[in-house]
Amino acid sequence: MVAMDGKKVTVTYTDEFGIWQHLEMDFRQHLPLRNLRWQSAKGPVRNIPNLGVELKRFITETTERSHMLPETLPYLNLYFVNCDDNETYRQIVKNQIRDWLNIAESRRNQEWLIVYVTKQENFRNPARYFNMKGTVFDKIKADFNITKRDRCVQLRLSENETEDYEAWQELISKIKEGILYSFDQYVKQYEEDIRKSDSQRSMIGWNYCTFFILKEGLALTFEIMNIFEDALVQYDELEASFFQVLKDRALAWFGSFGATDPNDDSANILDVKKKQYRDLIMQNTISEFDFRCYLFARQCQLLGRLHKPVEICRRAQIFISTFSRAIKEHQANVGEYFLESWIFSSCMSVVNECEELAPLTSMDSPNTIAFNAAKGELLDLARKQLDKIGIYYNHLPASLPFTTSLSDTIPTSPNEARKKFDITNKELEEAINSQNDFDVLYLSLTNRALRAYEGSARLRSVLRLQGDVAALHFHRKQYEDAVQVMEDIPWRYGEQGWTVVENNLLFKFAACQKELGQNRSYVGSCLSLLKNYSLLTNEEIAFYADEVKKLCGVLEKGEEINRQFKPIFAISVSSIVDDIGDEDGPNLSVELTNNLSTSFTFDQLAIRLVSGQSDEIWFGVCKEEIKPGLNSYKLYSDNSASGNYFVENVRMSIGKVTFTHNFLNESKKKSFRINEHPSVLRAQIIPPCEIHIGESQYFLVRIFTGLSHVDEGILALEATSDGLSFPKSDKYHSITKTVIDEKISEEKVSEQDLEVFEDGKIRIPSSQSNQLIEFQVPYDCNWGAIEHKVKISVEYKSKGKLRVFTSVDTINVWLPISVNELNIFRDDCLFLKMDITLQGTVPVRILKTDLVPSKVYDVADNPSLTLPSLNLFGKQHASYVYKLTRSKDYHGEEKSAGTQIHFVVVYRSLQDEIEKYVEHTLNTILKSRNLFQHSQFLIENAKEHLLKSVDYVSYGMTDVLDLGELDIAQCESLFTTHGAAKEALVDVVKEFWKTSNQISEEEIMLISNDLKSSISFPVNVPSSKVLNTVELIISKSHDFIVGEPCHCRLIVRHSSYWNHVSTDAKDTFEFFYDVHVDFDNWLLAGHKKLCFTSKVGETKEFPITLVPLKTGHLLVPFVRVASLNSHIFSETVYLNNAEQILVRPRTQSATFFIEQQHRIHSIHSGAGFGGPGHHHNEGMENVEF
Repeated sequence: MVAMDGKKVTVTYTDEFGIWQHLEMDFRQHLPLRNLRWQSAKGPVRNIPNLGVELKRFITETTERSHMLPETLPYLNLYFVNCDDNETYRQIVKNQIRDWLNIAESRRNQEWLIVYVTKQENFRNPARYFNMKGTVFDKIKADFNITKRDRCVQLRLSENETEDYEAWQELISKIKEGILYSFDQYVKQYEEDIRKSDSQRSMIGWNYCTFFILKEGLALTFEIMNIFEDALVQYDELEASFFQVLKDRALAWFGSFGATDPNDDSANILDVKKKQYRDLIMQNTISEFDFRCYLFARQCQLLGRLHKPVEICRRAQIFISTFSRAIKEHQANVGEYFLESWIFSSCMSVVNECEELAPLTSMDSPNTIAFNAAKGELLDLARKQLDKIGIYYNHLPASLPFTTSLSDTIPTSPNEARKKFDITNKELEEAINSQNDFDVLYLSLTNRALRAYEGSARLRSVLRLQGDVAALHFHRKQYEDAVQVMEDIPWRYGEQGWTVVENNLLFKFAACQKELGQNRSYVGSCLSLLKNYSLLTNEEIAFYADEVKKLCGVLEKGEEINRQFKPIFAISVSSIVDDIGDEDGPNLSVELTNNLSTSFTFDQLAIRLVSGQSDEIWFGVCKEEIKPGLNSYKLYSDNSASGNYFVENVRMSIGKVTFTHNFLNESKKKSFRINEHPSVLRAQIIPPCEIHIGESQYFLVRIFTGLSHVDEGILALEATSDGLSFPKSDKYHSITKTVIDEKISEEKVSEQDLEVFEDGKIRIPSSQSNQLIEFQVPYDCNWGAIEHKVKISVEYKSKGKLRVFTSVDTINVWLPISVNELNIFRDDCLFLKMDITLQGTVPVRILKTDLVPSKVYDVADNPSLTLPSLNLFGKQHASYVYKLTRSKDYHGEEKSAGTQIHFVVVYRSLQDEIEKYVEHTLNTILKSRNLFQHSQFLIENAKEHLLKSVDYVSYGMTDVLDLGELDIAQCESLFTTHGAAKEALVDVVKEFWKTSNQISEEEIMLISNDLKSSISFPVNVPSSKVLNTVELIISKSHDFIVGEPCHCRLIVRHSSYWNHVSTDAKDTFEFFYDVHVDFDNWLLAGHKKLCFTSKVGETKEFPITLVPLKTGHLLVPFVRVASLNSHIFSETVYLNNAEQILVRPRTQSATFFIEQQHRIHSIHSGAGFGGPGHHHNEGMENVEF
């Protein structure tokens, strides 16, 4: 920076022995001084990393003006001595030192130091040890060290680098000590003088300039010692005291305001040497302009030494803006546009100097951003002066955005005021004389400001400057450059609410685009201008609206423009009408407000309604006029999908311009209920009535044409559940039936194949009204899924008009019942026990069961129900036992005959039969009241909400339907979207509740009796290659006695009756039998387990002996027969299974004579009390056991 060369501490030297020329080079190698520490009397320790020293020869005569030039005052005076002879010292040298010292001590606050220089070899000379008078250095110390401070030092020069370094370090340490002591004395002296001057501020004759010189002397002292923070504090305090003087209007110490010297408008504001400022201050002749510029420059100079370019820029902004007001007050004296030239020059001087300083400063990211922001504001302020000067010299138009920098008092042309001042800034002079030079300067300065603002993320400032550049290009008719610059600027202003600036740019932007023939962009700019219609006149609105209408129809494909409705238009959906009696779709009532004073004609107006189930429905109307103010329209839809809908968005096209609005972004969303009429075409996908477990599963698709005559149509199925898919098929076989009076006629039935396209869509054939088309669609899904969602869409033509039906159906594939089986083999039959268990919580009514035989097996006995139906509840099961025999017509010729049979259960869920009754009853009431179009909605919500309190278990047990109390509040909440039909629908529900509550099962069956479903469960009857019939024949016919052996015969007969494949009678099989004996009850004599061979039809007999160990009914031991070959499956029929044998105790009789008066303790079979076998016979009774 200018004038930022560092000041140094002055140290003088005196050399009367000619040794300085030998010492100077080594001395300067130890400069600057490093690591000084100064303890302030009023503050913390100041660390001085390095200190520059300026060496000067000592001058005996001086014209010192105390405190006036502190940077020239010596801090330390050195006297170099080189004398080894004591006599020479006594006669000559001592007096020389004394004369020098008298002069040095006469100067205030200056320290002195005597440096005795000798060579190392002289120091080591043995003769000095025998010199009883002492060395010259000893005498110097004795003569001049009369105070406590040691001001004598010896410098021993040596060729040894280590010893030489140590010698110099001692000298440097003494020098630092002396400089710090002198500096401390200077500071104390200045502080005392400043305190005295400040205490006299209120006295007559007090002079601010004198106070300034004292204060600045202290600041310069700190600056010399590189303590810049303390130096800056002094100038900040001077600035504060100046503003107090300015506030008190006590400026008698200053001359005129100034700013009249040559180049005052263009000189570098940071240059403190361009004038003799200190002389002018000491002479009390400095002007206010020069004083304030000097004070600011000194502050910036110290901030530069502290490497704070950000602070310099910030202070420059404050100083220039505040001092500009003072200059403006003296506009008559300084001349026209002096202020603009001075601001421009000052800003550029600060920016240029700080840009040189910034690379020398280590700045982190936040400081870099702050520096760019502060620099950008200074460059922007300088650029604003170009706006004023450019308008004055007719280089810029007197219009926005250039006039934003003008004040009301500044003339707008050179003819309106007398020119009193000639601008001396060279750049401004060239810009004034040449429009091209002006543009170059204007653009270069703006680009510098732009880069600075971009580096500080000041988006709004970037946009403003880009707008100014675009305005300049537009004024110069450089339309391409203007368009390129303004590409994104107006829209960003609009986003931030700067509509006035946005419109000002859009006027120019639109004009440029029109001149360049950019029709699409031009239409977009016109629409943006119309968006801010409140800032336009009626003529401007009409002009730009006509431009839009004229060009929106000629735009090419791909040049479509999308805009929001607001604020040009406002739209709302007021109501929906679906109370229709034929196949016409519902219509929407829409109110559209045109806020412009001109009319438009739209090509199409369409509104999209969305639902969580059926996705979307579009309503539309074409070719209508939009007059200024409120307009009403009715929009129609060809779609047919009932449900609750939210109004999502609206689209209105005028040529290639489309206006849109999203209603879902509003705080209050608009919802409607759309009910399709039951007489129009409907389609649904449901689970089949007959389910065959183990076979490919399918859904049943039904299409009811209603009153519609279908010319042609296409049906699409879309799985919305995870894992659900529809295998590709070439065709589907359909059955078409006719519906007469809501009943399916079995007479008029036709069949045909439906074509399937490559994309999976199905062609619907031409159909008459009231026809029901049914076909099955196979599907694949993840195992364990209990329900699926499928979207079904039908596009069809009816009476030449294309219509769409859409619905999302939920299909429950949960099986309400499960089946377990148990097989019991016999020689000539098999008993099959089937257990039916309820899987859910809703009871089912078992209507019928059947066992379908296979080729191998016949059903010999099929049980029939004693009641018409059987209700199955939770935690219960129903058992059915069937007797199977080998089919007489099957002789085992086929190698793999079908042994699988099927157990068919025909059932009806109690919930289904109640819901069907509810559906029928509600439809009857709705038809009677002409509300049949609400049938689907009412029935769906009745099932979901109104019937949720029904206890199906209670209904199944009592055969009475209890609906409970009707919740009127909930009922009314269901019909909030139905408008006028709300009360009528509530009355329908009340009537239904009144007639159907406590209704009997018999009345319900009149409606629901034909409702049936069936599930076919596959049953695999196990085939046995060999059937082992085991019988244990007991030889004894009377009862068993404990401990008495019983001889038995184990008979094993082999048969191939249950082997559905023929077996060769000569085949031999290896078996073993195993007797499962409970050894607590029986002893077994014989083989418990034995292997044997046998052929089909052969009987084997094995002897075993059983010995009962307990009395009572004992189970006959179980015997199992199995094959040794794991590949041969055999079954065992044990004929003695669960057979019991009565085992009696061993009995005998004896006669005892017992004395009545004695208590019998024990009975022995041997000798007793009175001898062997008997007692005393007196008083005895005859007792038999």
